[in-house]
Amino acid sequence: MNASKPPKRAPTGDYGVGYARPPKATQFQPGSSGNRAGRPKGRPSVDEIMLEEAARLGKVKIGDKVVHIDKDRALMRRLFDLGLQGNLHAIRLVMSRLAQAQAAQGAMADPEEPLTEDELAVLKLISKNPGK
Repeated sequence: MNASKPPKRAPTGDYGVGYARPPKATQFQPGSSGNRAGRPKGRPSVDEIMLEEAARLGKVKIGDKVVHIDKDRALMRRLFDLGLQGNLHAIRLVMSRLAQAQAAQGAMADPEEPLTEDELAVLKLISKNPGK
């Protein structure tokens, strides 16, 4: 660096315009800045990208209809369908995730409590169609 140059100092004079004193008309008004958009945000993390993609709508064929639903909901539907078709990996994943969700909601079922009529009907339906 140049050691011979003295450092720049703020002006000390009693004048309106000059070095480090721009005209009042070109100064920023109180309460506003020169960067209206603000500092640019950083790159999104992988988790943020994952959540953003999961929230997007996707087309899913249900029966003969094509419906638009969130991708995460579509994946959950597909996972439940695979489990109901007898896919053991899907059943394990659904059951473990379901237990986590119930624990988070504080809605764990009492294993000693008898099954409701609706639950019995679902089990009967599944036992009739084990291959589907």
